[in-house]
Amino acid sequence: MGDEEEHDLNSFMYQTVGHTAVPLYEQALGIPLYRQEIVGSAVQRGMSYSHSTTSNAEANLEIEDGEEEDETESLIPLLRRIMKEHPETNALSTGAILSTYQRTRIESVALRLGLTPLSYLWNYPALPPATQISLLQDMQAVGLDARIVKVASGGLDESFLWANVADAVTTWRVEKAMRRFGMDGDGAVLGEGGEFETLVINGPTSLFKGRIEVREKDRRLVREGGGSAWLRILEARVVMKTAEFPEEMKCRIPDMLEGKFQSILDSLIDDSGSSKLPAVTLPAYPSVPGCSFQTSNILKSASSSTYWTIFAPSSDPTSSIADETLQIVTEIRKRLAQSSLQPTSITSTLILLRSIDDFTTINSVSPSPTPSIQLTPHQIYTKLFPHPNPPSRITISLGPLLPPNTNIAIHLKLTTPQASRLPQSRKALHIQSRSYWAPANIGPYSQAIATPIPSLPSSHDQDQEQGQIWTVNVAGQIPLIPSSMTLPVPKTGDGDGFKLQAVLALQHLWRIGREMDVRWWTNAVAYLPRTPAHEIEDKVGVAVRAWVAAHDRGGGDDEEGVEEGRDLWEERYYAEMQNHGGFKKESVLPDWEIVECNKGREVEAPPMWVCEVEGLPRRSEIEWHAQLGIVGEKVKVSF
Repeated sequence: MGDEEEHDLNSFMYQTVGHTAVPLYEQALGIPLYRQEIVGSAVQRGMSYSHSTTSNAEANLEIEDGEEEDETESLIPLLRRIMKEHPETNALSTGAILSTYQRTRIESVALRLGLTPLSYLWNYPALPPATQISLLQDMQAVGLDARIVKVASGGLDESFLWANVADAVTTWRVEKAMRRFGMDGDGAVLGEGGEFETLVINGPTSLFKGRIEVREKDRRLVREGGGSAWLRILEARVVMKTAEFPEEMKCRIPDMLEGKFQSILDSLIDDSGSSKLPAVTLPAYPSVPGCSFQTSNILKSASSSTYWTIFAPSSDPTSSIADETLQIVTEIRKRLAQSSLQPTSITSTLILLRSIDDFTTINSVSPSPTPSIQLTPHQIYTKLFPHPNPPSRITISLGPLLPPNTNIAIHLKLTTPQASRLPQSRKALHIQSRSYWAPANIGPYSQAIATPIPSLPSSHDQDQEQGQIWTVNVAGQIPLIPSSMTLPVPKTGDGDGFKLQAVLALQHLWRIGREMDVRWWTNAVAYLPRTPAHEIEDKVGVAVRAWVAAHDRGGGDDEEGVEEGRDLWEERYYAEMQNHGGFKKESVLPDWEIVECNKGREVEAPPMWVCEVEGLPRRSEIEWHAQLGIVGEKVKVSF
C-alpha cells in the first residue's frame, strides 16, 4: 500500500484491514514474504475478467471511463518477482469459496504467467455434509485461529470484532445473526458477501512456527457508519512456539464421490444388482420406455438457435491439422460476419478428430503472445474466442469415419441475432482452477453456457427475467479427479475401474448442472471408446444403469452419505426457517415436480444414447454429454 495511514481501501479484490500485521507472517510461518503496492481500482466490476482491451469490448465487460489500470494487475509484478527469486514456483492459490469475482481474476493472472490456479475451497460448502459451517468446523479441527477484524452486515455488531470465527460459539453466533436478518446468502456465514473480514493469527504447528499476538491496548475501533466497523492494529508481535504445543488433527479431505453417487457405484459393483437399477438386455440396448420430451413455449422459439458443421478436406495428403483448423476458423469468422453474429453467439462446439493424439495439440488455453510465430491449432481455435467465457465443448475422435484427408471437423451451436439481442443473453460457468468440486476446464472452453429462449410469460416456475426460459449447454465430462486432474485408479477388480469412471463423470455433470440451476436434462449421450464387442456391451449396460439410477425418484441426496452425529431434524427445521446463511441452497436435479406425463404413465429417466467412438481425451473410458439442461420450466413427456 502506498499510504501507510490508509488502513481500509474497501477494495473489491483485496483485504487491507489488518495489513500492519502482515509482515509478521514471515517470522510466524518461517517462509519469505513479498509485498507489492496496490495500484488502480476495480475498473472491471463484472464477474468475468479480461486484461485485454479488445476482449473487454467484445465481452461487454463493465469498464469505467479513463485509462486507470485494474487493481488485479498489481499481482503481475509481484508474482514475477517471486517467480524470479523462486524458479520452482508453479501454482497460485486463492481462498475463494463462492466468490466468482475473486476466482476469475486469480485464474486470469495465473494462466498468463504459466501458473496452475488452485481453488481448493471453491464450492466447498456444496461438498458433503453440504453445510457452510462445515468449513468453519474443519478450520477449528486443525487449530486455525482467524479473528474477525471487520464487520459490515446487519446482525454483526462491534461485539464480533476479534472473535475467532473458527470457534464453535462464534460460528453459532454468526450463523444465528445471518439467519435472523434473512441474508440470501450463499456464503453469508463465511463472509463471502463481505459480511466480515478476518485475520489469521495462529494455525497448525506444522505450518505456524509462531503465533501472532495483538494485545487489546494495541487495537483501535474504527466506525465507518452504516453498521460497518473495523479494527486498526497499532502493534503486534510473534510469540514463537515450543515443542510443548501438541500437533493438531489433519485436515479433512472431501470424499471423491458424494453419497448419492457412491451409492450408485456400490450398486453397480454389487454383482447381485439392485432393485433401483433395471436389468439390461443386450444387444437390444435398454433404455427408458419410448417417449418424447418437450418444454412448453420452446418450440415457438425454435429459431433462437442455429447449427453449423464445418470441415476443410484437403486434396493434399500431407495437409496438417493446423492448416485445416485455420481454414475452419477462417470460415467460421466469415459466416459470423455474414450472419451479423459475434463469437459470443457460439454457445457450444463439438470437435471431431481423426486421431485423439491431436487432442493435446488443439487443447492448450493460452494463445501465442507473438503473432510472427506460426500458430498451432489450439492457438488458432483460442483466438476465435477472445472473451473470458468461451463456449462449452465436446471432443471425440471418429477415426476413419471422417471424410478422406480430413483431420478435424467442428460442429457449432449458435444463438440467432434475435436471441442475441435479449437484455441478458448469456450466463457462463468457467472454472480454470483445481478444486475438490468438479474438474477445471482443460482447454479453451467453459463448463457450461446458459442462454435464454424468447418466450411468452407463463405461470410456470421459470426464470422471470424478461419472461425468458433458460437452457444450458454443458461441456462433455470425463472422469478426472478434480483435485489432481488425473483419472482415478480403481481399488477393486476388473471392470470396476470403468464403473468408477462412469459414475465420477456423471457426478461432474450433476454438479455443474446444479450450479447452473438445471432441473432436468432433455437427453444425454455416453461416448465410449472402441473396445471388443463383449466389453462394449457390458459398458453400455453400466452406463445406462448409472443414468437411470441418477434419476431415481427416491432422491438419495437427503439421506445418502450423511455423517454420523448430524442432527437431521435440526437441519430440516433450519431449512424451513429459511436459513439462507447456514446452508447452501442448491437446485434439485432431477426435479420430478416439473415433469408431466400423458396417458397416466411414468418415465424413469430422460432418453440416453450410447455412442462408440475411436477415442476420448486423456484416454478416458467414458465421456458424458447432456444435450440440454432445462432451467425452471415444465417438462411434458409424451408416449
